[in-house]
Amino acid sequence: MDKNFFDEYFSSDEEYEEEEEQIDKNSGKTFTKGFLTALAICLVAIGASVWTTVKNVNSYLNPQISIEPNVSEQSDTDNDVSFIIDDTQVNATVSGVKKDTESLSDDNVVFTFEPINHAEIIGQYSEDPVYNETLNDYRAHPGLDYSANIDDKVRAMCGGVVTDIYYDEMYGNTVVVKHSDTVETYYCGLAKTALVQKGEVIEAGTFVGTVYAIPCETADRAHIHIGVKENGKWVDPHKFMKNSDRN
Repeated sequence: MDKNFFDEYFSSDEEYEEEEEQIDKNSGKTFTKGFLTALAICLVAIGASVWTTVKNVNSYLNPQISIEPNVSEQSDTDNDVSFIIDDTQVNATVSGVKKDTESLSDDNVVFTFEPINHAEIIGQYSEDPVYNETLNDYRAHPGLDYSANIDDKVRAMCGGVVTDIYYDEMYGNTVVVKHSDTVETYYCGLAKTALVQKGEVIEAGTFVGTVYAIPCETADRAHIHIGVKENGKWVDPHKFMKNSDRN
């Protein structure tokens, strides 16, 4: 082989290797610069995203309340008028409550009306046992029985509040009127349809129902049974009868 050719051949290989090494170095530098640039861009993007998220969370947790005046708010004049109206309503309500409270005072529980005008009392109040013809036994009679005709209207003997309307197996349909903190009247033996409603405030003389029947006293002629409780115990209704109005 020609010596010149051999030298030229190996010389070219060394030059080739040097070129390859230089290319590798340049490629490494290029890759390193590209990687660092991409990494920097990613870090910037992540930082921006985190900052935006933190800002949004902070805005949500600490909302800014606008203190600019609201043009839709009422003027001082409107407020005054509204206040006066509300005040009037409150005064009217308080006045009504005061009136109802006074009507429920123990001192004012006076029966000024009979449940049925000019009716005969056919059963007196008795704490001692008396004969009950319907039940064929002896037992106390905690009320007054007023003779009446079926469908006769029954009046409230005193004003108060209707606290209950119910059916009792012994005394039939019953309307309860509370006159004070301690006194209430039971109108027993009424027809199913009452003439008042539970919770209604009524005056003395108001019709509460009509006469029907009393299950435990059917052997007697038609009548209405009136019971009165004071402090939760049956008492003689006569205790509250003064100057009864028979008109």
